Amino acid sequence: MDGFQLYVTNTLTIPPVGYLCYKDEFTWKPPFQNITQTIPCHTLGKYVIYYDDTASDEINTIILPVVELCYVAINGCQKTFWGTSCDISCPESCLEQHCYPGNGSCIFGGCSNSNCLKSNCDRDTEVCIEGCRTERTGSYCDKYNLASDSSILFNSNGNEHPSLATDGNIKSCVTTSGADVLVQVDLKEMCIVAEIYITVIVNTTKDGNHIIYASNNSDLWKSGIVLYNNESSPTVISVNAVFRYLTYIYYIQNQFLELRVCEIGIVGEFLKK
Repeated sequence: MDGFQLYVTNTLTIPPVGYLCYKDEFTWKPPFQNITQTIPCHTLGKYVIYYDDTASDEINTIILPVVELCYVAINGCQKTFWGTSCDISCPESCLEQHCYPGNGSCIFGGCSNSNCLKSNCDRDTEVCIEGCRTERTGSYCDKYNLASDSSILFNSNGNEHPSLATDGNIKSCVTTSGADVLVQVDLKEMCIVAEIYITVIVNTTKDGNHIIYASNNSDLWKSGIVLYNNESSPTVISVNAVFRYLTYIYYIQNQFLELRVCEIGIVGEFLKK
């Protein structure tokens, strides 16, 4: 078997023209490879071709390639299906609806689950491009958003459709403006929070402060815990806190601001009573 190649192809052309799954590095000297091999190969094709054009040195005179093939098993599913019995459809969001037979993840890119808004994600990273479906959050939209059922309060203009800030869609935003901007999320119950995802757009290039507070009182949020305080806009914040109210403010002294709040995602669990 020394020096053989394994292909998956759509034609019977020899030498094979198709996907090279494996190529054994030829050597005249031992140690040689195990004669029983399991070779992973994740691709689509009609034919599996074992190809060997390397001569044998089993006798003094070098002759043509020799192989004694005793057993072949090819594991997989018909295209667009996966699972132990190959009866589960691949996600429609996978490119060309092709997925790995073993776990259903996308072969050529695309979303491996249906949580992305419009099933639209980056084919290489699987990060959701337009946001998440309802009640989902996170880069891959694979986490439940505690803020989905929350009440949202803006302290200035921006109260017409506050739910747009938690609908999953990062392109549907709430525009709010004023000398200082405050957004408060009432989770309605005490929660143990692990992650916060925020997408905001600010209309100024001047440096200001993004501050996020966690509190158990809607009016006394300034006396709560500061979860974030930085000039750069927050995107993903890892925390370990218990609270009911999340308050986000953006402030520049003596500056009128316009802020677009596009999405707020809060990951955690409700505190058991």
